[in-house]
Amino acid sequence: MRRQAASALGNLGNASEVVINALLLGVKDRYNSVRYSAARALGNLGNASEVVINALLLRLEKGDNSVRLEAASALGRLGNASEVVINALVLRLEDSDNSVCRAAASALGRFGNVSEVVINALLLRLEKGDNSVRREAASALGRLGNASEVVINALLLRLKDEDNSVRREAEFALGRLGNASEAVISALLLRLEDRQGLVPYSAALALGKLGMKSSDVLPAVVQWVEQHQDTEYVGLGIDVLWDLVAGEGNRSPVPF
Repeated sequence: MRRQAASALGNLGNASEVVINALLLGVKDRYNSVRYSAARALGNLGNASEVVINALLLRLEKGDNSVRLEAASALGRLGNASEVVINALVLRLEDSDNSVCRAAASALGRFGNVSEVVINALLLRLEKGDNSVRREAASALGRLGNASEVVINALLLRLKDEDNSVRREAEFALGRLGNASEAVISALLLRLEDRQGLVPYSAALALGKLGMKSSDVLPAVVQWVEQHQDTEYVGLGIDVLWDLVAGEGNRSPVPF
């Protein structure tokens, strides 16, 4: 009943002092399921007061796996990008549970903090995390907007990742970051030939995004289409070409 009550309070949108205080008690409950629901509710209600942030930080450090995960997600939704919050989330990128690492990466991607500490921590997870963590690290790096050479090169490496969801998020990130260098364009064109899931469509979308920022993309796509006229991949190249000429840059069903 306490778990369901906490969940209901989070959905009602009432962030009165009485409600917040009740949920703060909930994140200290002896049952994990109640702490989880209370943390989620606090993240939904938008109250980023010091007492709420501190309560979530405590759960981020000492909760069980599911509670740490929800505390990280809640902190990301609340948008408090203080140094204490950032540092706590960076620590959770090294968490023993992959779902917590993933939630921490997602939260960091929301804050816009592009400090060396944050970027380096995400780059490490991009290289050494499990599939889901690498995927979320790529997404976070794309949202943060740091298009430094080291970030671009790390994302280019992930275009060859063994997991197709990681390759897809790396493509999305490169499209967001706007670096239309020859290396980036060539790597994305190569991904049009990828046979896995939505990877080629994500590459097409990224090329379309880059084409709106650089005149170098269109001639590269034209050349690629000419070289692949007799292959099954040419259709995707033509889609990109059409988008670039029409100025749409968004044919894929997968949004940025």
